[in-house]
Amino acid sequence: MSEFTDEIKEIFSPNGLLSGLEGFEYRPQQQNMAFSIASSLEDSSHNIIEAPTGVGKSLAYLVPSLLFALANERKAIISTCTINLQEQLINKDIPALAKVLPVEFKYEILKGRNNYICTKRLNKAMIEKSSLFMTSEQQTLQKIYDFVNREGKGTRQDMPFPVDDNVWSEIFAEEGVCTQKSCGGADTNCYYQQAKQRMKDADLLVLNHHLFFTFFGFYERDSEGYLYFNDFVIFDEAHTVEQIAAERVSPSVSKEQIRFWLNKLYNPRTQKGFYSNKQADRLKKAVEMVYHDNEHFFKMLHSYINDKYSAQAHKSAIRIKEAITLGAELMNSILELTIELKKTTPLAKNDIEEDEIKNYFTKFTRIRNNLVFFLEQKSDEYVYWVEYSGRARNNINLCISPIDMAEYFRENIFAKNRMSVMTSATLSTNNNLEFFKNTVGADEIPGEIIDTPFDFGRQMKIHVYKDIPEPEKARKQKISDILNESDYEKSLINKIKECVEMTSGGALVLFTSNKLLKTSYNKLLEEFLGSGINLYAQHNGMPNNRILQEFRDDENSVLFGVDSFWMGVDIPGHSLRNVIVTKLPFEVPDHPVIEAKLEFILEKGGNPFMDYSLPTAILKFKQGVGRLIRSKNDEGLICILDSRILKKPYGRHFLSSLPECEVIIESDVDKNNNEFN
Repeated sequence: MSEFTDEIKEIFSPNGLLSGLEGFEYRPQQQNMAFSIASSLEDSSHNIIEAPTGVGKSLAYLVPSLLFALANERKAIISTCTINLQEQLINKDIPALAKVLPVEFKYEILKGRNNYICTKRLNKAMIEKSSLFMTSEQQTLQKIYDFVNREGKGTRQDMPFPVDDNVWSEIFAEEGVCTQKSCGGADTNCYYQQAKQRMKDADLLVLNHHLFFTFFGFYERDSEGYLYFNDFVIFDEAHTVEQIAAERVSPSVSKEQIRFWLNKLYNPRTQKGFYSNKQADRLKKAVEMVYHDNEHFFKMLHSYINDKYSAQAHKSAIRIKEAITLGAELMNSILELTIELKKTTPLAKNDIEEDEIKNYFTKFTRIRNNLVFFLEQKSDEYVYWVEYSGRARNNINLCISPIDMAEYFRENIFAKNRMSVMTSATLSTNNNLEFFKNTVGADEIPGEIIDTPFDFGRQMKIHVYKDIPEPEKARKQKISDILNESDYEKSLINKIKECVEMTSGGALVLFTSNKLLKTSYNKLLEEFLGSGINLYAQHNGMPNNRILQEFRDDENSVLFGVDSFWMGVDIPGHSLRNVIVTKLPFEVPDHPVIEAKLEFILEKGGNPFMDYSLPTAILKFKQGVGRLIRSKNDEGLICILDSRILKKPYGRHFLSSLPECEVIIESDVDKNNNEFN
């Protein structure tokens, strides 16, 4: 041990500095985690730590990170996935540490450029609003201008009224337009440049994974640090980093995206846009040509996909497996547009207009490059697919993603001249970290699984239902039965009702299907009418944060959720005393990205199900189960309504991932509870 690790261990001791925090209790697991992180920082090494709920991992990484950063003139970056955790860090944990640690430090929350107003762009938009916006948009712009000048606040979240995307796109701190040269300086009144200076001066920054990988970029390989020279990063909620990194480094392009940026240049219908009051006839004609070719290309692409991939026409995402020989006209017209954009540089009235023109040139060049990348499909390392959206599937998004992100993480995140720690409550499968480590290319990075501080034997019981039909049987119904409930749906809905009644509400019901969620919610809404048990459903017209607040406030309510509710919900106390898992959360194997990953594993001689599908499902399952016990005082039930956990050979892997507590097998044939060993 060193002087630094000794200091960290002492801070987390029963009578250490943290004992001055309100509600602090000594947790050896938290102390061990802080010590492990301190050792990694001192050794300039990477680390991976699974820290179950209740360990207090945020303080365990904040304290050593802050003290190490200050002592070594480095910058600590904390990257998280959820807004809830960012707010907890910024509004609660870090201010609390500032009161008890014997050092002074600066901290900031890092937001993307598109969250900030550029004052010069705002002023310019006000001068040219009649040529840029329709009447209603001009009114919104005036409200923003008045608010900013009255309140001195300049982020989108500060606006106490809705802001149209078209208006915001003309005033936010656009890259290439709002620069240090144009808007910076010691006395800058640009909200982004002010924030950027605060971020530069901060000892600790908090941001989200999406922003981290956007800022970090795909080709950052040689320089020290990630976002700043000589920084280091702690990834909390690290179970999401691989998926988010893949999304951020993947280019995409759509018909509506091209239309949006064309409208910013010049909209022939409304005669609004950047060039509306400029003598740029050749450019306006070039814009109209791209409009025409854009519509024609995506219409032809739609016909091509319907013909070539007719068997998949019903899907919203269709994988494209060969080069597409369409789009030559669109490529040429976009190229012509970029040439005309360059020629209009002398029309700029000032530096900021010149930067705007350069920015448009960059955007359309990228759009063209992304189209070429998608259509030619020259790289086998990527998966290519189209996604339909909008009414009547009228918008087609061309998507590209790396199949395997392990090499990206090896070369970028785990580089020898950088330093990182990845942590989450759920990283292990089969009591080891190998699956997660292989996914992110961390094969040679040490890892540690911290013990839970909870007494699950006292706090939790698990009920597994044996006699519910397997979910697959619901797909074998005849066409004539589609409008009726299947045996599976009837049985599942009955069991959900039974489980909810066991605790008189206070239940979170987790689904893997929006359709089944809606069916169950609508049916049980009638069943519980007048019972005093209120039901709430995700995607039912109410924002997620509002639904969660209603659920917290009403201790006898039931919340139906999918996707993010498996891992984004933190409701300690009596309001949540029952988590009902309706189905083991296997990913749909026919999504293009998942399909490509499974093929990649098979080509390497692996087992796609055992090497990917099963561990991925187990991690999400652990996340769902982990919603129940959030503190040492919580108690409740886990109800598992997927009988495959008992009947299929892979079920034992899910069972072994559960905390050690009493497991009761519920059977309609034998109502006597049997303890499961």
